[in-house]
Amino acid sequence: MSLRHRIAGRFPRLVIARRNISRAKVRSILAAASILIGVVAIGAIGAGGAAFKQSQLQSIQAQGATNVYVSPGADMEASHFDREDVKAIDETVGAAAVVATQTGNMELITDDGTREGVTVTYVDDPRKTHEIARGEIPLNWRQSVVVSHEFAADRGVELGERLTFVSETETATGTIETEHTYRVVAVLAETQSFGGSRLYLPIEETGDRQYSRVQVMTESTDRAEAVAEALRDRFNDRKDRLLVFELTSLVRLLKTLVNGINAFLAGLGSISLLVAGVSIANTMLMAVIKRREEIGVLRAVGYGKGDIVRILLVEAVLLGALGSAVGLAIAVVVAMVANALFLGDPFAFTQSALLYLAGAVGFGILTSLLAGAYPAWRAANERPIDALRG
Repeated sequence: MSLRHRIAGRFPRLVIARRNISRAKVRSILAAASILIGVVAIGAIGAGGAAFKQSQLQSIQAQGATNVYVSPGADMEASHFDREDVKAIDETVGAAAVVATQTGNMELITDDGTREGVTVTYVDDPRKTHEIARGEIPLNWRQSVVVSHEFAADRGVELGERLTFVSETETATGTIETEHTYRVVAVLAETQSFGGSRLYLPIEETGDRQYSRVQVMTESTDRAEAVAEALRDRFNDRKDRLLVFELTSLVRLLKTLVNGINAFLAGLGSISLLVAGVSIANTMLMAVIKRREEIGVLRAVGYGKGDIVRILLVEAVLLGALGSAVGLAIAVVVAMVANALFLGDPFAFTQSALLYLAGAVGFGILTSLLAGAYPAWRAANERPIDALRG
């Protein structure tokens, strides 16, 4: 016995449904094409939108969205943090890395002898927050300065070059200017993070251990949001002792906007699937009308109502599966183009993108199944004698 006959013996309803589809090729192709359009619309829009959202989230994270920045609040006794304050913040955030810094203003003496105001960040170790592109920070970090990639590029600063700064100190007798000379020992890698500085000096240069800002580094935006909430709960219960700033609100806003736009566009795409359902229902009704005598014969030879319903539903599902399969292939190609444009990798499918593609296929098949339900019910409930009469 051939494979075809074995399949026909085990799945007779599938064989009959496939034969019925092949008899009306034009109507079947048009019905499947309607499903195809809907699947492409939902899958491509959803997957493309997911790629765009992921690219924007990565951009925001590169700007420092996984970091939390803490400064003294309006109700804090001092305008700076001391070691005990930093220790309390460190205990609150748990495993997250904490980097305390102090910011000061100085004047840089340029090559032509003029002075230019600059902002300097004092820190224990810049390597906790940045990568070193050139040079190396010595263990005994004294009388040396680390510059950002942008500062070195703008001024043509090289390793070993000496920079001279002037600081001002207020005394009872007036303002005293002090000149400092530092050797450039390292240049940081280029970065797009929020709140980056251009010049870094050892914290010991301040003469005290007071900090104007604490940066808490986490591994994700969700963790950053949790850390910010924990800091507010502990320190800002009754007074605003801390000013806590994080970019997670921007991340939430972006997710809300993109998800809303995707849902709206996918809703528009689903309209085409509803139209496809009407097309399949019409195709099935026409098939039932034209095959009344055939259905009557099936009922006369022992096929029950359930068998007729299952045959016609299988036929509807086959139409939906055909349109969904081709539509999925097209949607995947469109999604790969979107991945290449937004993420730089055509195969970088996010979980949301895969869910949209799977949902589009499932919706297409379900629409076909529902569209075939009424024609199947109508055919099954027609009396065999009436069907044989035509």
